[in-house]
Parts: sequence; structure tokens; C-alpha cells
Amino acid sequence: MRARAFAFAGHLFVFALLINPAYAQEPKPIEVAITTHLGDQQSFTQGDRISFLLSLDQKAFVYLFYRDANANLLQLLPNQYLKNHAYEAGIFMPLPSSGQAFQFTVQAPFGDEQLIVFASSNGDLQFPGSLLENGLILLDVDIGRISEDIKKGSLVYGGSELQIKTLPAVD
Repeated sequence: MRARAFAFAGHLFVFALLINPAYAQEPKPIEVAITTHLGDQQSFTQGDRISFLLSLDQKAFVYLFYRDANANLLQLLPNQYLKNHAYEAGIFMPLPSSGQAFQFTVQAPFGDEQLIVFASSNGDLQFPGSLLENGLILLDVDIGRISEDIKKGSLVYGGSELQIKTLPAVD
């Protein structure tokens, strides 16, 4: 029990706040699962279209980042064409979904690449970078800084990452 006291016009008032221990716990982190339409840790060849599948255990705002083989870090969601990045819990959602204005098509540079996803209670987080012609953002910060900013700016959050390998087309 917490008690607060204050005086007003010569009278002492005491308020007591009873806290149920079940509600005093920190919020549960958001569980995030990400894979591709072919499963985890797959290789993709130049020209392949990749669909990612995302699942959350609670409704959240999704921030999706891609680190290419040259270590460029791109923000995929939200982007100029897909500003609504709120996702429901409990189902595998395709990214991009049908009807969205963009596709993930494998192109150079090739090598080991990484998809990083964060889910947050806060839908207003922004990260410094340059807007590209395709509507994505080339970020000026590393993923460690982004992770810290999401942790600081969210009541609850979670994250996951997926490693993929991209290869040039075989002639």
C-alpha cells in the first residue's frame, strides 16, 4: 500500500493506494516470430521474390529493417507507401501482403543478409536516415542504436531476426 498526504486549507488529507501485486508486474514483452515463405535460413537467387511471414503474440506496431550484404541498413516498415504498421496478434501475416506497393526481389549486393523486426507499443518512433526513391529509408544509425531507441520509447517491445543468403543468378 502506498500513502500520500497533503494539506489544504489547514486540513490534512491522506490517500492510500492499494496495489494488486498481479497488476504491479512489468508488462509482458511482445513475442515476435519471422520466417520466409520457404522457412528459416534459406538461400535465394537473384530475381527471386521473397515473402516474409510475421507473427505477434499481441497487437503492436512493427518496425522492419534489412541489412544487406554490404552492411547497408534499410528501414522497410514503416515506409513512404506503407505508413500504417499496426499488426494484429495471433496469425502469420505476409510481408508484403497482396496489394502492397512493393515487393522484396533479390538483387545485388549478394551474400549474408539479415532481416530484423521489432514490435512496439509505440507507433511514432522515427530513425535518422535518407528517403530513397523506392520509398524506403537508408538509415544513418546502426541496429544497436535502433534497438536502444525502441526500448526507451516503448512500454512493451519485442524483436526477432532472420538470416538469409542471397546469390547471383546462375548462367
